[in-house]
Amino acid sequence: MSAPTTDERSEEGVGVPRLVLPCGLTLYNGDCREVLPQISGDVVVTDPPYGLEYAYRSYEDTRENLRELVDAFMPIVLRIADRAVVMPGPTQIGLYPQPEWVGCVTWDTTGTFGKYGYNQWTPILCYGKDLDGFGNVNGITKSDVLRFSGGSAEMIERKKLKDDGIHTCPKPLHMMKRVLQRHTMEGETVIDPFMGSGTTAIACFLMGRKFIGIEQDSEYFNAAAERIRAATAQGDLFLGQNSANQRTNVT
Repeated sequence: MSAPTTDERSEEGVGVPRLVLPCGLTLYNGDCREVLPQISGDVVVTDPPYGLEYAYRSYEDTRENLRELVDAFMPIVLRIADRAVVMPGPTQIGLYPQPEWVGCVTWDTTGTFGKYGYNQWTPILCYGKDLDGFGNVNGITKSDVLRFSGGSAEMIERKKLKDDGIHTCPKPLHMMKRVLQRHTMEGETVIDPFMGSGTTAIACFLMGRKFIGIEQDSEYFNAAAERIRAATAQGDLFLGQNSANQRTNVT
């Protein structure tokens, strides 16, 4: 990764390394439990650890650690943003505070296997008031289910991110773009306390949202920052197209 310029890298305000990119993205290299109380935004969109013994670099992914993490970060999340969209695994729903509603992402691929066969969905815990409007909002049906078909290209992308050591459990870009389209508005500030590989940051840039991301592991943070820089440099060419795509009716 190329070294940040002096106007990008600082430790101002929260006492941890901060990378401010000129496209509305701010990245913090620190523990979300320390950073979250000092920032604010419109909506939190995040994909926390699962407590399933995944091999993260500097976090022990046990269920007990997840329980302690949820108890610490969720009360802060519900204070600093009007809305929150949290994507746990199916067996982790009970560890989280009672949401206003539970939606889901579904897909018809068979890339992962769960305790009861192929895992073809993931829950979305929704906190706070839903977006205004009825029917179609942001060019997407205002539904509590986001459906995906196919996905071979996304599976290849995810495998490459894992094989290259960028992150243990990356989310597909098209999934996070759809989640943002359904649950956020253009121009809003999205906070992700578990930035990981930076997929949500890239989706925010492409969808016209501001972004504040937090990642405690320095290697993940540096890899995500490099990936985000590359994506935003290319994404400038397609912002007009992406804005048009957002207005397309998608279910």
